[in-house]
Amino acid sequence: MNGFSEDRKSRILYELDNFGKVSVRKLAERLKVTPETIRRDLDDLEGQRKLKRIHGGAIKISYDKIEPSYMSRQNIFKTEKKKIGMKAASLISDGDIIALDVGTTTCEILNFLEGKSDLTVLLNSVFALNYLIERQMQGTFHGKIIFLGGEINIDQMSCFGPISENLMTQFYVDKAFIAIGGMSIDHGITGYDIYETNLSKMLIQNAKEVIVVSDRSKIGVRNFYKVADFDAVDIVISDTAEPSEWSNSLEQLGVQWLKA
Repeated sequence: MNGFSEDRKSRILYELDNFGKVSVRKLAERLKVTPETIRRDLDDLEGQRKLKRIHGGAIKISYDKIEPSYMSRQNIFKTEKKKIGMKAASLISDGDIIALDVGTTTCEILNFLEGKSDLTVLLNSVFALNYLIERQMQGTFHGKIIFLGGEINIDQMSCFGPISENLMTQFYVDKAFIAIGGMSIDHGITGYDIYETNLSKMLIQNAKEVIVVSDRSKIGVRNFYKVADFDAVDIVISDTAEPSEWSNSLEQLGVQWLKA
């Protein structure tokens, strides 16, 4: 039943993303469930700050202005993020040069690098840097670590700004793993912070292959800062299948969606 509930919520967010407003009655008819079921879904989504309830339906929250701190996000969707991290790591080959965007989901990839050799990892996450150094000292990570230093963002445990961006101009990578705040077909992939967004853009521009890692809570969400259109993405890895309404568009854009 939970799977059906998540599918409905994804559909609701898709409708909101395209039309800005949804009706309980029309959703119930379209999804063939009771109005009470739709109201519960809308209440859940409002609790997640994905929409605002109004009489008879809901309206879209265009964007979230502030991203929760890194530490507060670590245990949200923990199981799902671990599955995504494992799937993402399976795409990494010996000798790859990879870049990891800042995010709790991208950091999960690090848990599954053992056994891979001759990797080069570019990152600007302080948490990820400390983790990889520890693993290298233990002999469970074999590769090169390049840290894109700069001004420290304590809340997000990351480096950002002109120094990080200037360093990134010096590198090209095989695979860039991008964390996001939201994604939709019409508005692409989006984020919370202009500095993190700028660096994400550079990672995408300098990568042979762009892989977005995202749990289901980001589907249908639009944040304030645009990272890229979907046609810049090669693969999406999520804990759920793509919304059925997205399938044709993803195929036309050449985006592969992998369920972890």
